[in-house]
Amino acid sequence: MGGLFKSSHYCSNSNKTKGVRKVKARKKKVGKLSLSRNIFAFNMMAPAILIIAIVMGFPTLYGFIMSFFKWRLGKTPQFIGFENYLKMFTVTDIFHSIWITILFAIVVTILTIVFALFIALLLNMELKGTNLAIALLLIPWAVPPVVNGVMWKWIFNARFGTFNNVLISLGILDNFRIWIKEPWPAFLIIVFSTLYKMLPLAAFLLSASLKTIPKNLYEAAEIDGMSPIGRFFAITLPLIRPAMVIIFILLSVATFKAFDMIFVITNGGPGNFTALLNYMSYITTFRNMKFGLGAAMAFFISFLILIICIFYYRTTYREVRYD
Repeated sequence: MGGLFKSSHYCSNSNKTKGVRKVKARKKKVGKLSLSRNIFAFNMMAPAILIIAIVMGFPTLYGFIMSFFKWRLGKTPQFIGFENYLKMFTVTDIFHSIWITILFAIVVTILTIVFALFIALLLNMELKGTNLAIALLLIPWAVPPVVNGVMWKWIFNARFGTFNNVLISLGILDNFRIWIKEPWPAFLIIVFSTLYKMLPLAAFLLSASLKTIPKNLYEAAEIDGMSPIGRFFAITLPLIRPAMVIIFILLSVATFKAFDMIFVITNGGPGNFTALLNYMSYITTFRNMKFGLGAAMAFFISFLILIICIFYYRTTYREVRYD
């Protein structure tokens, strides 16, 4: 009897051992298959990665190296270390350019988020004409930045612009005003032209994020007697934060590297009032021919964008779960 028990116990252990071996072999096979798939995927992406590295990586590295040199056209470059990064703070109107850029970024970001969220909420109500509204929203986003700038420049043209003619016909103005020659009106024109361009993308991102929120959360909150405003702040706003972080980052990049609208509409004027940092970098590099100093300013802008993006991510992004 004891021998029979030992034999059955031995068979049981043997079966268990075989089962463990089979599982290990299966895992090993799956691991090899996964590794081979990863290698295949990397090989397929390698040409694109190489092209991106050459097209984007090389100019970036070249520009970064250039920022450490006194580099003037027709002269031998001289290594000066971090002098360009210190010297850029002595450039005329640089501090005005920094604060007007920050103000521009704040105003555009706030207005874009507010209007985009309002539009996204309307789109998610699935009202009559929603599809037409989506099609119309695509137009500003699809229009090239330079064309957008030319359009806004003509709208605010002193003699033939729609804005002046409407105000005169309503009796608000007596004479034509050259809006782009006045500091704050010129600044607001740049703000509205950028808002017009960035608003559709932000609205679509928020609309897509709103569609991922389960409806049963709103139903449960409504049963609990929560008001629509309470549901918005307790459910909607926390769950669309990841999308808002993406929009904040996109807007930060777009506002700090703004150039097209300024070049076309105001050309940095009046004076240098609307000369944002990226436009100042352009003036330093291609008008004053100080390539090293201009490169240092460009990388300073990149550093500011990086800091702001990290700040947005740390302060805005929160993972929210409703179990």
